[in-house]
Amino acid sequence: MDYKGLTNVHHQHKNYFSNNLSMFKNNTNLWHQEYRDMTVKAIGENYFDQYNCPINLTRVRRSQQVTHAFDLTETEHFHDFIELVFIIQGFGVQVLEDQEYPVSAGDIFVLQGNQRHYFKDASQIEIVNVMYDGLKNPEMIPENIKQLEGYKALFVLEPYYRANHHFKNMLRLNREELAKVEVSINTMFHELQKREIGFEVILKNRLQELIVILSRHYSNIEATEARSLLRIGKVIEHLENNPEVKIYVENLADMANMSKRNFMRIFKRAVGLSPLSYLMQVRLQKARKLLREKDLSINEIADVCGFTDSNYFIKCFKQSYGVTPLKFRLRFKSRLSNMNL
Repeated sequence: MDYKGLTNVHHQHKNYFSNNLSMFKNNTNLWHQEYRDMTVKAIGENYFDQYNCPINLTRVRRSQQVTHAFDLTETEHFHDFIELVFIIQGFGVQVLEDQEYPVSAGDIFVLQGNQRHYFKDASQIEIVNVMYDGLKNPEMIPENIKQLEGYKALFVLEPYYRANHHFKNMLRLNREELAKVEVSINTMFHELQKREIGFEVILKNRLQELIVILSRHYSNIEATEARSLLRIGKVIEHLENNPEVKIYVENLADMANMSKRNFMRIFKRAVGLSPLSYLMQVRLQKARKLLREKDLSINEIADVCGFTDSNYFIKCFKQSYGVTPLKFRLRFKSRLSNMNL
């Protein structure tokens, strides 16, 4: 295949989770590694650079020969950006991490960077792909959207859960709901085509609007597994917002309205870590941020991040990052200083 920028994969991929959820990196980098050498990687720069904007849309409709450059619809691939797949018309079969999903108008998938996917048969379907480079531009989606219950479940937990546990649930809009979404999509296509002054702002606003709408719909979904992910998302939000508080698993299970045993099982399946291991990663990530941005002492940072013993904090930090907190801070300041020379 001679498409510009498409390469066979022989390396680890960037983790698709951002901010506090980057602790999934070790898990996602190992997903089905044995298949990677046979899978095409779609490079984000091929889709975004022509507009100098990290947002793009494509439409595929084989019956009317509607396609686009670097069209990999029916080629197994993954990419280094995030993609929202909207089934506008028709029917087909989406293959995601070797699992087949019959799809029709109104079905929507969120595809993160590390997920292998393609359409087994796209001859009778119309697809719109909304692509955005949220991995390199995490500020595109503001924190108040990321804190939505449905966002955490749909954009963070479900992709991991689907890839590892053959999650069959999907988000589906009825015809009226899909029509409202298409208004935003068509506005984005128009702005991309005209590229008038300020088009990037409108694209960003419409993307955020789409994400909020999808998050709302996911919050109202009735499927049992989806409801479980929503509850786990609520617990994750609590852990991220209160890392300094002493946590008891029983309290977290109550928050999720689950038995302790069921909560532990579902949390591990959804996140890849136990609740306490996840909390440890949240605390350590907060510590990294404070070491970079604040002049607090090591003892003060340990306390703010929920470590009652600074020696234990130093031990955990070194186990996770290979250096002590003090060395981490000194290295960061050194790199920052060199960049400013």
